[in-house]
Amino acid sequence: MTSVPAQSPPSDTPAGQARRGGTISIRIGLLALVVVCTLPATLVAGLAVYETYALRKTRIYETTVLAARSLAADLDQEVEGIGSGLRVLASSTDLVRADLASFHQRAIDALKYQDIDRYVLTDTRGNEVLDTSEPYPGVLPPPVRLPDLPQVSSGGSHPLVARLGPPREGRGLTIIVGVPVLIDGEARYLLFADLGSDRLSALMTRHALGEGWVAALLDRDATILGRTRDEARFVGQRAVSSLADAVRHEREGTLQSLTKEGIPVLTAFSRLATTQWTVAVGAPAAAFTADLYRAMAWVAGGGLLAILFGLGLAYQLARRIEQAVGNLVEPALALGAGHRVSVAPPHFKETAAVADAIEHAAGTLEQARQLAYYDPLTQLSNRVLFAELARRAIAAAQRSRASLALVAVDLDHFKTVNDVHGHGTGDTVLQIAARRMADAVRHSDVVARYGGDEFMVLLDGAGPAAAEAVANSLVAVLSEPYPGVSPQVGASAGIAVFPHSGTSLEELISRADAALYAAKSRGRNQAVLDPEAQDSAPERSLF
Repeated sequence: MTSVPAQSPPSDTPAGQARRGGTISIRIGLLALVVVCTLPATLVAGLAVYETYALRKTRIYETTVLAARSLAADLDQEVEGIGSGLRVLASSTDLVRADLASFHQRAIDALKYQDIDRYVLTDTRGNEVLDTSEPYPGVLPPPVRLPDLPQVSSGGSHPLVARLGPPREGRGLTIIVGVPVLIDGEARYLLFADLGSDRLSALMTRHALGEGWVAALLDRDATILGRTRDEARFVGQRAVSSLADAVRHEREGTLQSLTKEGIPVLTAFSRLATTQWTVAVGAPAAAFTADLYRAMAWVAGGGLLAILFGLGLAYQLARRIEQAVGNLVEPALALGAGHRVSVAPPHFKETAAVADAIEHAAGTLEQARQLAYYDPLTQLSNRVLFAELARRAIAAAQRSRASLALVAVDLDHFKTVNDVHGHGTGDTVLQIAARRMADAVRHSDVVARYGGDEFMVLLDGAGPAAAEAVANSLVAVLSEPYPGVSPQVGASAGIAVFPHSGTSLEELISRADAALYAAKSRGRNQAVLDPEAQDSAPERSLF
């Protein structure tokens, strides 16, 4: 176990000594204020109120940013789910055999498993080949030119998303998601799915936003595709100019703007990872400005009474102390929330000592968090963090009836490396293996060192086939030579899939370990899928 290095007391650090060098004691400061008595009480109170206003405004901004990111993540998952279904349908052997009649029926059957209006197959020039809303072959419309069509035919990893003008069957604005159909490595067709914008608006509405808050989904041109309020009124219109300019130049940010109804809001926006769409969340500015005006009125009245009753000096003195202590509130709150701590230069020795203590506690907390959640050798998540993230993913999968997979990975012949080359070389092998695994999976997947030479991988949204493909790729990269190490190190993997292998983290880990043991028993250097997952029904959730 790596021990926490000892730290010098905050009072002995150079920063602490420099901070106290230009300060005075509270007693001397109070005497100076009594003698000088030049700072109006109302100004001191006004500064305190403004600091409170600024702090609350910052908190509201942070909340809107988190809400925008959460909505963007859910919409990413929704779009990726549709795109995954399209990619599975696009891999149909009917298209390889050019049996379009059979593919037309297959596409109609696929509509049962997703809230899609229709599937449309076109050639790479935009000429429709078939449409599930029409009998095959039927009478097809003239060529359709869709925005960014070359992006689809290039075969990118994400589906192309474009907004079409006219609504379909009263469902509001129509959205299309498309993927290329690759045959022999060449894009022969383009497969699109139509869905109504009301589906995306409903997804955003499920998020619990504050009273008076509003969220909107914008396309790359800042046109409103979905909205949590007055959807029928504003969908299809362009966002207000300030927000439109911001989302065009930044992927994420905050600003003060107006809603389409003309209400001032604090707005945060975040772009989706799968598309050029942007989620914007607005919190009404009245939520904090009303309190500001009310507080300023009280300050003015209190200052007037203080002057009338001869309490100006005492009031000014009290406010000065309040300000000095109040400067430590925001760093203390940031420390409690686990955020980066920044302490303003203090005015008194006593507050300097408290500031030193807060900064020292922040450094200790950061070290403790690193040790608590991350493996110090490989910098991967440890089993504590992995268990927390995995349980959250399982809970989300249960709600959405999605799948996920756990892959247990163990290095083959690793003990021989330690026996022959020593534990230093063994540590180097573990570090190399960790980097290879992190590079072999998606950024959204979680790789953790579970203990010794055993690793766990969480594949969110993966079914049996996808998990088995990833596990085989992990075995391949981990079996590549390690510099200066012999005999050759390999890897074995066991795969468990939710919910086929189990519905709890413990059940999934147990089934993954059992599959890993089977891989070892069959000669190692291979991935084995849990039989419960292997015998499950086809992955219908991908359609």
